[in-house]
Amino acid sequence: MSETDASELLRCLSIAELSPAERQVEKIHVDAVECAAIAERLDILSVENMSVEVELFRDLTGDVNMVGRIVADITQACVVTLEPVAQHIDTPLYQRFSARAEEEEGEDEDPVEPIADDEIEVGEVIVQNLSLALDPYPRAPEAEFEEVDDEAGKPTGPFAALAALRDGGEK
Repeated sequence: MSETDASELLRCLSIAELSPAERQVEKIHVDAVECAAIAERLDILSVENMSVEVELFRDLTGDVNMVGRIVADITQACVVTLEPVAQHIDTPLYQRFSARAEEEEGEDEDPVEPIADDEIEVGEVIVQNLSLALDPYPRAPEAEFEEVDDEAGKPTGPFAALAALRDGGEK
């Protein structure tokens, strides 16, 4: 994460007192202004409410693991009719944070976020995971996509165009 990242949801959690033998539970409530900013960033109609509960624990390497759940009610535009489509999201969340910046990640590993001054910034991770949980093609229940064929029954495609040229343009 860099300093140029969007700041719709800034949540720095202190991990200074977190030892390998304990777990730290954090409940994050997202206010209406933050919900509106997140909706604008994700290009959806609205985020009505959103809450996140995470559990932090430090492993023996000193890295901090975050597991939790994102629960949100959002509204997107139907891809067929553009009518509002409500969606309830309840998705798991996992992220690893490390202070070891010099270590390279493997190709199959998820990106590791930095630990800076015994704090981790979890807001961007939350917004990214919410975006992954969105329905990419929301449809209203009664929405039906109707194909419009201006030339019903006529062959189409590149070979039909070549055949029309061959036959003198009669097709």
